[in-house]
Amino acid sequence: MADLVLYQFPGAYGMESLSPFCTKLATYLQLAGVPHERRLGDPREAPRGKLPYVRWDGALVGDSQLIVERCQAELGDPLDGHLDAEAKALGHLLRRAAEDHLYWALLAVRWGDDEVWRSSYREAIAGVLPRGTGWFLPGVIRRGVVKSLHHHGLGRHARETVDAQGVADLEAIAGAMRGDFLLGDRPTSFDCSVWAMVEHLRVTPAERPLVVHAREHPTLSAWSERMRAALSPRAAPEESRISR
Repeated sequence: MADLVLYQFPGAYGMESLSPFCTKLATYLQLAGVPHERRLGDPREAPRGKLPYVRWDGALVGDSQLIVERCQAELGDPLDGHLDAEAKALGHLLRRAAEDHLYWALLAVRWGDDEVWRSSYREAIAGVLPRGTGWFLPGVIRRGVVKSLHHHGLGRHARETVDAQGVADLEAIAGAMRGDFLLGDRPTSFDCSVWAMVEHLRVTPAERPLVVHAREHPTLSAWSERMRAALSPRAAPEESRISR
């Protein structure tokens, strides 16, 4: 079994990490039964300058999806091994919709919405930064994220358009569900990915239509409860708890 340490951002809004990609990977490792330790990470030490990353048998590995795929290839595939090609294709498309579009809508809410930024997210970001930098660095980081949103394209739209497109993503996810979970009666790696994006929307303290829709959608709410229940009986053992 690999000696694996997960490095991630600190938490916010009741989530163990403020990053949905950290949540995705932590959820996968836990549900797949991969023994690991969790630690707070520093992007400056990450192999691609981003979190999450892992130390795997002494070597640093970045990118949440590449880490999941390496786990599947080298440690077995308990979450997806039962899926047929059609289910995996659907899961792939749902993951792409969540990570390559809905994620950017989440960024637009947290980083681009002045009200959300002032009321809660600036403080959340300041709380994870090195001591003494919270008064200026969140604004610097925000300018970079907003610039990325503009380059992506979603940041060029009015907030009503961003919300409408995000709601369409949520409806597509809910409409494609094949059972209690995305692809049947038990969670898969695709649930780990898509749920992380949806759940981070749901817990964001905002009243924008996109957030409210995610929070109040009956299908997504029930799925969220099932995902949390799937995680709670397997509360992280001592070696998998976050250390500072």
